[in-house]
Amino acid sequence: MTMESFAQPPGHSDSAHHRAAVHGQEVPPKHTHQADVAHTTHNIEHILHHNSHDYQHVYKELDQLRKQDHGSQFKQDMTAVNKKLHDDGLLPHLHIIEDDRPGKHNRTDHGYSVVADDKQNPKGNHTEVSTSHDAPHESNRLKNAYRSMHNKHGHYNGWRQSTEGHGGAHGGHYDGAVGGHVPEGARKDLIDKALNLAGVPVTPENEAAVNKIVTRESGWNPNVTNNWDSNARAGHPSTGLMQTIPSTFQKYALPGMNSNIHDPLSNLVAGIRYAQARYSRGDRSGVAVVASRPGGY
Repeated sequence: MTMESFAQPPGHSDSAHHRAAVHGQEVPPKHTHQADVAHTTHNIEHILHHNSHDYQHVYKELDQLRKQDHGSQFKQDMTAVNKKLHDDGLLPHLHIIEDDRPGKHNRTDHGYSVVADDKQNPKGNHTEVSTSHDAPHESNRLKNAYRSMHNKHGHYNGWRQSTEGHGGAHGGHYDGAVGGHVPEGARKDLIDKALNLAGVPVTPENEAAVNKIVTRESGWNPNVTNNWDSNARAGHPSTGLMQTIPSTFQKYALPGMNSNIHDPLSNLVAGIRYAQARYSRGDRSGVAVVASRPGGY
């Protein structure tokens, strides 16, 4: 679809423009919202042709469009923009979404993300590769927790994954967000560390329970966000290894490990502590109970 396709159909003439033309006056064509969408799309395509990962300026163009229509038609606008980009071969396997988050003083922090379909999740979850929001600060407590783990060298380094996982903030692009699964060789060490930090005994039953929950909830992909269930529709989607919603993550994450819901260790600890607080029964841990439930949490 070209910019011209948003114009009025052939044969249509604006009456005011026609009358002015008869009297020899120069009157600009009637402005339309479709023209705004076309102009925004044209600018975005120009940006992406110059730098396919320059999402920061893409978000600025979308923000301007959102202000022009006061948000009333913005969902349809986003659909039109994405379709045009895909028709022209831009952002293959990716699309831009609204990513509004709770802000300070009960205000909404409007924003955007570029997401990729997660091919390994049949329910259609998305993996975020870029966001207009700020990157969280990673604490020394989290860094020290990873440093004490055995499998911090070689093919997996949880601290590096955590810090680099937000290279897509401020409109940047994060290649590692796609396919950033925790490898099998690092999972037991990560589970044991999380159980210790959560104050839950490290036993074969609890290790197996956490592994079962994470495998079922996220497939060990710390970047997965559920965009289809009731939590997502309510505006607080489940995210990360244990698929915690933001409010649960903030409530049960440990101090110094509460800034990055995608961080594997932080998410595990918060999810384990939540399960322990809500589901523990007698001598059975919360994770063991959750793992035995067919529906999970």
